[in-house]
Amino acid sequence: MVRSRVTDKNGKFVENLLGPGPYEIAIAAQGYHSIIVPERIVATQPNPVIPVPVVLEPEKVVEVTPSPTPTGSPQPVARTSPSPKPPLGPGPELINTTDARRNGAFSNDQVEALPLGGTTLTRSFDELALLLPGVAPPPETQGSVAGPGVGPGVGSAGQFAVNGMRSRSNNFTVDGSDNNDEDIGVRRQGFFALVPQPIESIKEFQITTRLAPAQYGRNVGAQVNAISKSGGNEYHGAIYGFFNSSQLNAANFFDNTSGNTTIPLQGRVVGADGVTLGAGRNVFIDGKQVFVTNGAGKEDSFTLGQGGLVFGGPLVPNEPTKPGRSLFFFISAEGHLLNASKEESFAVPTVAQRGLFNSGATGLIDSDGNPVFPTRVMGDAIFSLFPFPNNPTGIYGENTFTQVLPNSAQSKILSGKVDGNFKAFGKPQDFVARYNFTNDWRDVPVTGGAIFSRLRPRVRTQNFSTFLNTPQLTNTI
Repeated sequence: MVRSRVTDKNGKFVENLLGPGPYEIAIAAQGYHSIIVPERIVATQPNPVIPVPVVLEPEKVVEVTPSPTPTGSPQPVARTSPSPKPPLGPGPELINTTDARRNGAFSNDQVEALPLGGTTLTRSFDELALLLPGVAPPPETQGSVAGPGVGPGVGSAGQFAVNGMRSRSNNFTVDGSDNNDEDIGVRRQGFFALVPQPIESIKEFQITTRLAPAQYGRNVGAQVNAISKSGGNEYHGAIYGFFNSSQLNAANFFDNTSGNTTIPLQGRVVGADGVTLGAGRNVFIDGKQVFVTNGAGKEDSFTLGQGGLVFGGPLVPNEPTKPGRSLFFFISAEGHLLNASKEESFAVPTVAQRGLFNSGATGLIDSDGNPVFPTRVMGDAIFSLFPFPNNPTGIYGENTFTQVLPNSAQSKILSGKVDGNFKAFGKPQDFVARYNFTNDWRDVPVTGGAIFSRLRPRVRTQNFSTFLNTPQLTNTI
C-alpha cells in the first residue's frame, strides 16, 4: 500500500495506525535527489518511528556568467553545488527509558524460517513463545494429550506457562481481538489443530511476559498476540506441505517390535501357605483351551501430513491518483491428517487373582460339588470381567495386558481477512474484518489410565472480528 503525505514548513509529517512490518519512506522534492529510508515497525514496541533527519542533495546546476566584456572577463564554467553535510543531532535511543515491559516479537521471516513441531505434532506459532526467557512447557498432565483440558486424561494444561503461572493466566488474541476459551482458559483450539490459523498467514507473533502496559487487561500472565497478514496491490500466494512418517524417525525405545506372540493362558495354583505358587495350569472355557495374543509386537504406525495454501491481493487497488481508497483480501487454508496407532499396557488380574482367596486357578465348588470355573457360564461371566493378561514380560509383570489402540486425528483450518481504507465525514477510515474457522477431532487412546476408555473428542471453533479506526492526521509543528 502506498500513502502520500506532504510535510509542513519544517519538513515534518505524521502517519498514524501503521501495522507492523517493513516500510520504505521515500522523500522527494522538486530540484533534489529523492532518498528512500527503510524502517521496521514491531508491534510490541511503542512505535514512535522517527527517522534520522534527512538532507536532500540538490540536482546539478550550471552557473553561467554574463557575456564577455572588452575588459576580458573569465569564461563560463560549470560547477556543482557542494553536497551539504547532514546536521549533527541525537540519533535513536539505545536504552529504553519509557517502557518497562519484557517482551519479544517474531517477524514474518522468523515465523516462516524457524523450525517448529518439536514439542507438538503439528507446527504451531505458539511454540515460538518457548524461545523467550521466562517461558516453559506446561506441567505434565495425565494422558499427555494436547488440546483443551476438559477432564482427567483429556487435554493438557495449555501450550506453555510464563513465570511459573498456570497457562490459563495467559491472554491470547489475534489482531488484538479475544481468542480465549472461556471455559478452559487457554487459546481457543482443538486437540490436533492447536492454533486458529496457519503459520504462513501470520505476519508477526508477539508476547509480553512481564509488566505489560495498562491497556492490556483481563489476565495477569503473558499477553500473546498473533497479527495476521493482509493483501497488497499485487496478487501473491504460496502452497506448502509437511510430511512425517515412522519410516523417517528413530524407533521408540518403549515400542515392542519383537513380533506378535500367542501363548496359552495359564493359572498357577497357590500353595497352602497362600504365598508359594504351584505349577501352571491351562485354562479351559466351555471345554476349549484359552489362548491369549499380544498384538503389539510390531512398530507402531505413524503417518503425518500437513499442507495448505495462502493467497492474497487487491479487490480495489491502492492508486496514487486516488489516495484514501483501497480494499485488499487474504485467505488461508490448512489441513492436518494423522494415521497412527499407539501401544498401551494395563494392569489386570491374573487367573489366580480372579477367584475368591486366590482360587481362580482351581475354581470354586458349587452346592452340587462341581467347579464353577471353568465349565459353568455363571462363573465365566465373573472370571472374564477383565481381559486376560497377554504380556508376562510387560511393565506390570504377569498382570500386564497390552494392546494397540488407534491414535489418529484430523483437522481443518480456514482464515479470511478483508481490509481497506476510505474517507467518510471528511476523515480517512481504516476497516478490517477477519473470520477464523477450525474443525478438529482426535482419538484419545486412554483417558485416566483406564482400560476401555478410548474417546474421540470433536472441537469446532469460529471467530469473527471487525475493526474500524479513524486516524487523526495532524502535522507536527
